[in-house]
Amino acid sequence: MNGASCGADGLSLDGSNDWADIDDFEIGGTSSIEVYVKYVSFNNKSPVFDFSNGDNSDNVILYNDGTAPSIKWAVLQGSTWKAMDMSNFDSATWRHVVVTVSDTNMKVYKNGVLVGTNTDGNEPNVQIRTQHWLGRSAWDDRGYFDGTIAYVKIWHGVKLQLSDVETVYAGRDTTPCPSNTLPGSNCASCEADKYGSSFKGEPTCAMRTAGR
Repeated sequence: MNGASCGADGLSLDGSNDWADIDDFEIGGTSSIEVYVKYVSFNNKSPVFDFSNGDNSDNVILYNDGTAPSIKWAVLQGSTWKAMDMSNFDSATWRHVVVTVSDTNMKVYKNGVLVGTNTDGNEPNVQIRTQHWLGRSAWDDRGYFDGTIAYVKIWHGVKLQLSDVETVYAGRDTTPCPSNTLPGSNCASCEADKYGSSFKGEPTCAMRTAGR
């Protein structure tokens, strides 16, 4: 939307008003989400993704904390927040981040290493949300993502373990979702031109599912 474009490195967003909308899909319960991103600058609480029914409504969000580079991983059950912030995205540098949630346990991995755990978290409610946005927040007063998103991969019903995270980190530049062989293999990905499958026009990006 509003000028978002795909190139060799992924989905490029200008931090002003660019964003992408993914086709609606079901997510909830035990889940793992993998992203490979490069922030250029850090706008206020600018998300890599925000899956929700609106602000304070079953949001599943990965974003930077305030205008700092801190990695913030948040899950809302209805309007009840559980969140954690650990390590940094870093500017103008590619960062591989995996976030997981299972029961009350939320984890953040960066570049194949566990960097944080919250044992008082939320599992997202299982549902098809109405907004599945990349680069845009459900809150109107928050900033847009400024940088490039190479891909977003989602495992439904699977909590990736450290060994799994090490595997996907090692294959971050070479292994698209359909070739995934990790336990469960319930992986839907919205991939950029990097893997020969582009975001499907404006404003909607189709999800491709493997391992079903």
